Parts: sequence; structure tokens; C-alpha cells
Amino acid sequence: MILADKILLLRKNNGWSQEELAEKMNVSRQSISKWESAAAIPDINRILDLAKIFGVTTDYLLKDDLEATVYSDTDEAENVIRVSLQEMNDFLAHKVIYGKWVALGVILCILSPAALILLSAASEENGALTERAASGIGIVMLLLMISAAVVIFITSAAKMKRFQYLENSNFELEYGLVGIIKEKQAAFEPVYVRNTAIGVVLCILCSAPLIIAGLFEASNSMLTFLVVLLLATLSVAIYIFIPTGTIKDSYDQLLREGEFAPKELEESKRASKFAGFYWPMVTAVYLGWSFYTNDWGITWIIWPLASLVFAGISSVLRASKR
Repeated sequence: MILADKILLLRKNNGWSQEELAEKMNVSRQSISKWESAAAIPDINRILDLAKIFGVTTDYLLKDDLEATVYSDTDEAENVIRVSLQEMNDFLAHKVIYGKWVALGVILCILSPAALILLSAASEENGALTERAASGIGIVMLLLMISAAVVIFITSAAKMKRFQYLENSNFELEYGLVGIIKEKQAAFEPVYVRNTAIGVVLCILCSAPLIIAGLFEASNSMLTFLVVLLLATLSVAIYIFIPTGTIKDSYDQLLREGEFAPKELEESKRASKFAGFYWPMVTAVYLGWSFYTNDWGITWIIWPLASLVFAGISSVLRASKR
């Protein structure tokens, strides 16, 4: 029996479709089809992966004279971490707290220029503070809020480190837990849809008062207040978005669905690497532009624009991977 026939036999014995085996192998369905039809031969690394997935020896796969299935001595299941009910509940509880803290950190970043904007406007209106003093106090508050956000991000990530093994597919839920997670997921779905809709509406409408005030030529003090109101509204939207999305992600992660499916995890690595240098660069541009122009009431626009650019580039990276 040749390698192509053995791959076909083992796949069918496990009850997998070509798409399912392709997902486990992180290859395309066409690759599996070619292997099974002997139109192509997998390389040695793929053969090792096939042996591990099917639980057979590489000798069995490679030697045509071995007809009977030869299973490997080491069971792949021994290397799989089994997730208990207690561990699952701990993970879900930690994710809820993690989502709230991350949201708070993002809110601090969004609101960090608010004090500088208000103090600068106050110094121009009544002269209670000199422009230099207002800028100095505002910049100090901005740096303190960003520093607090960084501390929150680092400490929150550290507390989730014990669940790092759940970021890949090398785990297995104990019997009955999949049903429990799916029930929780189904019960949370209406909340997720509602909160997402509210967050989107807030993001769309947050700039409306500022636009209307500009059309009616409102005073500078009113425009300044509305800019801060815009940042505050965005903060509310963020506090709805992030915790809600984190809870949904926790269910998807345990079930290996959505962006946590093996194929999606592989594709997201490229976007993660890009994010690693993209956001620090955006932050540097934002601070450089703001300090150079001292126009903090305008420079905040870089964040929504940068988010749109990041989403577009991430989509391109995922599409090119496919």
C-alpha cells in the first residue's frame, strides 16, 4: 500500500473530511487531495506531522510493504493538557477581569490628552494659567495616565500567563465541558450582539455634536468641551467593546472556533508581528506631532485613522496568507 492510500485510509478511519485534516495540518484542502491521489508527495516535515496526528509510525507511512497499521508507541494524547471544570471556570473568570482592566488601560490612553486640551483652552480664555504652565501640567498628566495604562497592560498579561497553553490547540476539555461552554456561549450571544451594536452607535455618533457645533460656529471653549466629550464617549464605547469581546473570545478559545481555530491562529501570527512594531510607531508619531505642534485638540485624530489602517493591512495580510 503506497503512502497516498494510507493517508486516505487513516483519514477515513478517523472520520475526518479533507477539510478537517487540512485544518489540523495547516495546509489547503487541495494539498490533501493531491497527497491522496498521489499527485504530490508531502515533505518529511509533513510526514512527521501526519504520523503524529494519526498516531502511527513514520515507517508505516513510508514503507509500502507494511500493510497493517502500525501505531506509535507514544500516544499523542499523553502530551495533550486536559482542562478540568475548575480550570475552565478559573480561565473564564480571569478573562472577565482581564477584559475590564485592559479596557481601563485603553481608556486611560484615550483620555490622556483631555487635561492638556482643557488646561490649554483655560489658559487662553481667562489667563489663570500661563500657556507654558498649562502645557507642562497637561503633559505631566498625559504621561502619568499612559504610564498607568502600561502598568495595567503588563500586570494583566502577567496574570493570564498561566493560561498561555490555551493559545494553541494542545489541550483537550474534559468530557461534558464542550456542552457547558456552548450553552454559555449561546446565552451570551444576545448580550454580545446588543453591546456591539451600542458600541458601534456610540462610535458613529460621538463626533456629531462637534460637527454640529462647527457648523454653527460655536466658541472655542465650546469646541474644546465637545472634543473632550468625544473622547469620553469613545471611552464608554471602548468599555463596552473590550470586556464584551473578551468574554466572547474566551468561549471561542476553549472551543477553538472563530479566530482561535488552528488555521486562523496560524494566519493571525503575521498580523501580530506587524502590530508589534506598528503601534509603537503610531505612538511615537502621535507624541512627536503633538509636542511639535502643541495642538493636542487635533492630533488625537491619528488614533481612529491608525486603527482603520491597521484593520485594512491586517485583512491584506490574512488574504495574502490564504
